Amino acid sequence: MTKNENPSIRQVKIYSIVTLILIVVGSAISYWTAGRIEFYTNAVMHTSNVLQRAGELYSSIIERETNIRGYVITGNEEFLTNYRQSNIDADLLLTQLQNLTVDNGVQQNNIEELRGLINTRVRTFEATIDYIEEHGDLDGFLDPSKASNALSGYIMIKNVVLRINEVENNLFQERNQSLINNINALPFIVGLISIFSITIGLVTFFSIYQYNKAQVAADSDRTLFQEKLKDQISLLDHSNKELEQFAYVASHDLQEPLRKITAFSDLLKEQFADKLEGDGELYLNRITAASTRMRRLITDLLEYSRAGKIENDQIKEVELSKVITEILEDVEVAIQDKSAKITVGKLPDVYGAETEYRQVFQNLISNSIKFSKPDTNPEISITAQEASTELVKKFPTLDLEEKYHLIKVSDNGIGFNKEYSDRIFSIFQRLHGKNEYEGTGIGLSITRKIIEKNGGVIFAESSPSNGSTFYIILPFIST
Repeated sequence: MTKNENPSIRQVKIYSIVTLILIVVGSAISYWTAGRIEFYTNAVMHTSNVLQRAGELYSSIIERETNIRGYVITGNEEFLTNYRQSNIDADLLLTQLQNLTVDNGVQQNNIEELRGLINTRVRTFEATIDYIEEHGDLDGFLDPSKASNALSGYIMIKNVVLRINEVENNLFQERNQSLINNINALPFIVGLISIFSITIGLVTFFSIYQYNKAQVAADSDRTLFQEKLKDQISLLDHSNKELEQFAYVASHDLQEPLRKITAFSDLLKEQFADKLEGDGELYLNRITAASTRMRRLITDLLEYSRAGKIENDQIKEVELSKVITEILEDVEVAIQDKSAKITVGKLPDVYGAETEYRQVFQNLISNSIKFSKPDTNPEISITAQEASTELVKKFPTLDLEEKYHLIKVSDNGIGFNKEYSDRIFSIFQRLHGKNEYEGTGIGLSITRKIIEKNGGVIFAESSPSNGSTFYIILPFIST
């Protein structure tokens, strides 16, 4: 600048230089921030990829556990084929995880530990498969120590997977927060520079345009999702109507032919019993027994379809002590026949329909009496206490902010293998033949449906010849 230069021009030049400096500095900061956004975006995506692979690995481990149990229970070779594929998938996912976390020493150690645990678990499964293929079953192979080791092995695998997820989740939160911080800083920088430059203004305009474009695309996706959701709701309503129609058919049209079969077989037995030759009477008795069982099956299926469909005016506080007392009066004959001893502790009041809770506990008490040991008088205990926080945490469907009752129904009956503790709640699942114990295998599935509908959970613990304990977790009545 010359000595005689106009101050205004000098000032304009200074402002121009300052503006240029601000533009250069702002552009550099913007470029640096954009680079940091790209860096953290890639880091977040990388961490998400690791979490996804860890989730797939855990799903593969669970699938392998399920398939080996299915093979042990049923002997179906298809389960074994799926088990082999699960092993291949798990090994591939472990290798992918190792490659993805090559720069993370902690995760590398976790993955190596997980690989060792999985290999140990696989060796145990292979020994089980070899034993079944050689002997046809697991008699003489299983013992309490193996069962305990199997459980602890699975728990250790699960803990390592959770540890891997925890490390990645912490990284995800850190990187995501850094990404958010950089994204939040960018508009401020762009806005500041736009004050001094039309160029920055154009950049801001372009950013707004891109944002609006993304919003339009997001709105379109959201509208499409809402339409699909409406379609799914419509399909669900249609399915519910079909279920109600099925219940009507089951309660009327399907039972009518059975009544005729039973009536005509009774007439045959009364009028022509002396004329039946050979196995005629045996066949007639089997027809009567089969039709009776079919009617009971239809009736139970109808009860299952209706379970949980209680009108709101029937929902109220229920005194479980009163319900149990009335049930014991109803099954008094069965109690006397088996010389059963039933002990009932102090039970809480819960929220729901009295008829449903009557159905739940009548199923449990009747099962305890039915599945008693031939040479032992049944002993049944019904108690209640507050469920611990540790227990509630085990069930994702329960709310940790609420309090829950823990109700136990224990007996000294024949029990069942631990591996069947979830299967017994499935519809039509029976652990014993129909000639050993009567029933259709629907009672416990109805029980679970009712308990879950009332915001609780039910599970069982047992072992052969050592009785069973059914645990019911129900929420406290809200004050």
